Amino acid sequence: MMKQAIKKKNPLQKPSISSIKEKLGLVSSKTNRVVSSAEKPQEFIVMPEAFVEATKLPGIPMGVTTLIHGHSNTGKSLLKNCLIASAQRQGILPVIIETENNFSFKFAIACGMQATPIYDEVEVEKVDQETGEITIELENRIVEYEGNFLYYDSEILVEKYGDFDHSQGKRVSKRRTEPVIEDIAMLMHELLDMQANGDIQQPLLFIWDSVGSISSFRSVTSRTTNAMWDAGALSVAFNTLLNNRIPSSKKISSPYTNTFVAVNKVWLDSMTSPVGPPSLQMKGGNALLYSSRLTILLGGTLKAATKKLNATSKGETYTYGLITKIKIVKNQLDSPYGLTYEGTFCCVPNGMVSENRLDEYKKNNVSLILKELQELAKGKDKVITAEDIEFNEEDSEE
Repeated sequence: MMKQAIKKKNPLQKPSISSIKEKLGLVSSKTNRVVSSAEKPQEFIVMPEAFVEATKLPGIPMGVTTLIHGHSNTGKSLLKNCLIASAQRQGILPVIIETENNFSFKFAIACGMQATPIYDEVEVEKVDQETGEITIELENRIVEYEGNFLYYDSEILVEKYGDFDHSQGKRVSKRRTEPVIEDIAMLMHELLDMQANGDIQQPLLFIWDSVGSISSFRSVTSRTTNAMWDAGALSVAFNTLLNNRIPSSKKISSPYTNTFVAVNKVWLDSMTSPVGPPSLQMKGGNALLYSSRLTILLGGTLKAATKKLNATSKGETYTYGLITKIKIVKNQLDSPYGLTYEGTFCCVPNGMVSENRLDEYKKNNVSLILKELQELAKGKDKVITAEDIEFNEEDSEE
């Protein structure tokens, strides 16, 4: 009986990596792109010249999380407004999430944001100063702003998600009166889903101001403020967004590059090192700090450390801006953008200006400064002219 020959595999002939990828569904080609490991070149939301000079970066990086923090009155709102304006110019849809509820459309528009005021008649109470009589009158006032942006404040968030129970993952009959951390994450997921379905056909820029201004669902519903619960909720609710949905939009296979910028409240911890200076900490925990690729500090560490820009005339002083520090304290961007640089810029009513161009700004805006001084002097029998104005810098006490 003849033995049948058995054909053995050549032990030296291994399957190619291409065939392995094909079997695993990791094919990446122009005609059949299933998964791609390649990323787009680093893109930026281009910021004003003063930002570029101070940080040596073109702007705010797209496709990553950027964290902005600092003490009060250090230029965080101005930086946010300039970012919104820049995003609009580049065809990016800003999603403004304002849980501090002090967003000024007037200030943002002065910084370049495109927003059209919508007027309507509203009922206004009028009090007669002599009789105390109250009457209701109709006045034509701004009731809304329209433009290429989406705006959510606490009231809008509660209206949209106030009946959602995040512990059960469903809507219930009992409504909350406060927004919670989990609402923000839910909103971002919904908008990213709309983008994936083609209902939004623009890159998205999420701007949340600010982390630490609202609590978690558990804290709110139990009426017990607990920092550990809030930090845990921030970490869990934003995990997929920070580690998947935002950074994965940088891949070549993603049609839109999405960006998340968070403004974080801070506090000083004097207990960690009792014999040393207090350390600057993030309210709400460090989840966003750890996940950010770029972290920006405005002002000083222990205090604001800013300088007021004053215009003075005949005893009247108008503070028209401030000089603030800006420091890149964490930068995980690829070369050549992995810079950690520190500089300064001037915050003024209509944007940011480099210190070396401050004299030019004063010259070009003297009429606006004069108008503010004249308003301060109204009814005080003072005649203020442009020639009377003196400019000076003053260290902030904050």
